[in-house]
Amino acid sequence: MDEARLLELGRELVSAARRAGADEAEVATAWTSAVETRLEANDIHTVESQEEASFGLRVLTGGSLGFVTGNDLDPAYLQEAAAEAVAQAKAKPADDNNGFPEPRPLEPVDGLFDDSIAGITVTDTTELASQLAERIRSSDERVQIDSGAVSASITTSAIVTSTGIEASEKDGSAQVYVFGMAVDGEEVASFDYDSDTKRNRDDLTAACTEIADRFTQKCLAGLGAGAGESFKGTVILSPEAVAEFLLPNLVSRLCADTVRKGQSPLASKLGTCIATDSFTLVDDGRIPGGIASSAFDREGLPTLRRVLVNSGVLESFLWNYYEARAAGGSLTGNASGGVGTLPGVGPSRLEMSAGDTPEAELAAGAAQAVIVNRFSGSTNPVTGDFSGVVKNGHLVANGSSRPIKETMIAGNLYELLGNISAMSHERRELNGSVLVPAVRAEGISVTAG
Repeated sequence: MDEARLLELGRELVSAARRAGADEAEVATAWTSAVETRLEANDIHTVESQEEASFGLRVLTGGSLGFVTGNDLDPAYLQEAAAEAVAQAKAKPADDNNGFPEPRPLEPVDGLFDDSIAGITVTDTTELASQLAERIRSSDERVQIDSGAVSASITTSAIVTSTGIEASEKDGSAQVYVFGMAVDGEEVASFDYDSDTKRNRDDLTAACTEIADRFTQKCLAGLGAGAGESFKGTVILSPEAVAEFLLPNLVSRLCADTVRKGQSPLASKLGTCIATDSFTLVDDGRIPGGIASSAFDREGLPTLRRVLVNSGVLESFLWNYYEARAAGGSLTGNASGGVGTLPGVGPSRLEMSAGDTPEAELAAGAAQAVIVNRFSGSTNPVTGDFSGVVKNGHLVANGSSRPIKETMIAGNLYELLGNISAMSHERRELNGSVLVPAVRAEGISVTAG
């Protein structure tokens, strides 16, 4: 289904909603074609191909909101969906902050679709998945694949509103991931994973090789783990730990909904220092060819490049249209979500500044340091207190590094930001959604298991 047809469908459903009694309406539509081959227990498990069209209809009646989603495009069903959305709105209380934005000029982002992605079949994903598994097996038979997949998808999306927004885009990407562990006799090392997302077939093929090799090294590095040591001091967060622990917890408190609801301790911190002066964080939804890039957000507004933290100073929050109306903020093109959800608030693609220290030297000079390759724990986003288990971690002491059994770390997220003592000059782009260095932080409590 092409962009023209999705826009036409949006117009038809907006008209149907208006006829059903809506004051205003928004229709988000998407058509996706996908192929995937899954791995399980070191071998091919399932192969799947699917196509699906779906829509999400938001309506406003007297300031009240109704929302219906579906994947049936039959005209009779669309009429029923429009009536249902209006009925929902009439049964809900009004909210003066509900509304749909006026259109703004959109500029396309280059490199979001490559014809080579369209040519990928289940035969191709199965061949690549087999090559991935074989490369891991041939590298070291102790490395076991628990699960994994190679997939490719094409998504065409569109947004039409009664306020005049009409936006559409075609996007193609391919992904590979693998999850497992090393097993040596009776010893089972910590689980680990690797993954990546690409925009064309050649890059996907190369990624399979790179992922197999990185995954093998990660798994083998966990063998021979011994007891750790308890101390308060230095930890090194790998790029994966930064992307999965540090940034999500920070950015969730930079979203305007948590600010408005009093759930962000950063609400009053605009223009003040919240991190070390080497820390800069940018959200950019307009990277050419970026996996997370798009010309428009979930509400059809243009995406932007926006500095969130500049040399440690908090400069901006992330806003969607509702939050901007509710709190008088600036629109940033950060309405998040898919056609099946109401718009939320979230980043596009986060980029952290690099440091000037080689990653291999981040632990230099520390009496002791724990390298956190992965972190499994919990964080109170309001207080910032966190605690959890280091996965596939290493203890660095006396100039040498050794793997350690599961060790606990605990601290405070907001204090950690101010206690960053170094960042690596190497950065890793993880699944196209973040570009991050490894981070050294001080004053973290480490408790050996």
